[in-house]
Amino acid sequence: MATISVMYPRQQGGTFDFDYYRDVHVPLVRRLWGGAGLVSGQALKGVAAADGAESPFYAIGLIHFDSLEALNGAVGGAHAGEIMGDIPNFTNVKPIVQVSEPIASID
Repeated sequence: MATISVMYPRQQGGTFDFDYYRDVHVPLVRRLWGGAGLVSGQALKGVAAADGAESPFYAIGLIHFDSLEALNGAVGGAHAGEIMGDIPNFTNVKPIVQVSEPIASID
């Protein structure tokens, strides 16, 4: 299993259309990467920091693939440009992207 985390940092002048993200972008990712090893994912809306202050991120997308090879294939594949090109349709902030592999589970 491998995960790509796409984090949208909250910033002055930043905008984020949660409806578009949920209703258009997430289904686009599912449709285009569904056959490329995508296992599951989550779209998380930032509601607060741990101390109750404003959340540091508008949203975080977690996209889980069955392997690091599948993730790399999807990110470097034909549909990556379409997925990344859709980002300006819901936000004007540059996402922070991280690829991770699990080392432990809490379940």
